[in-house]
Amino acid sequence: METDKIYVKGYFKSLQIVHLALVLGIVFFALITIFLQLNGFGDLGEDLNNIFFYTVIAFTIGGLFASNMVFKKKLGAINPKNSLLEKGEKYREALIIKFALIEGPAFFSIVVYMLTGNSILLIIIAFLVVVFIINRPTKDKFVIDLGLNSEERKFLGDDENVF
Repeated sequence: METDKIYVKGYFKSLQIVHLALVLGIVFFALITIFLQLNGFGDLGEDLNNIFFYTVIAFTIGGLFASNMVFKKKLGAINPKNSLLEKGEKYREALIIKFALIEGPAFFSIVVYMLTGNSILLIIIAFLVVVFIINRPTKDKFVIDLGLNSEERKFLGDDENVF
């Protein structure tokens, strides 16, 4: 029984599709929330507004810090002697964790905006979307993040190669 082949092009395409789905999830949820807010949904009062605002700030900073720290730690645990396929699997795992740690604060910010109507939160949400977009997975980032050797880089240069 033949196993499914993982082509270089397909590997990066699948990473980019997951990334796009996560970004669009944040954007669509934010747009729905903005629509609800413009139609008079939610207002918790000044005290809760301030508490939630500072919680969003802390959660955002913590999420961004943790996403980078965990990502680097996961990458550091990848054995350079592993096959490119194994490195790719570990890289995908590290990216998903990184994205989750950015996505959490984004969704929390959206919910808090929905509850409080504090439009400053829209700036934080937009910032997190930009961070997501900047972290879009590419071959170049894969090569740099994993410190691939020249043979591995050459292999990745042909989209038709199979991991």
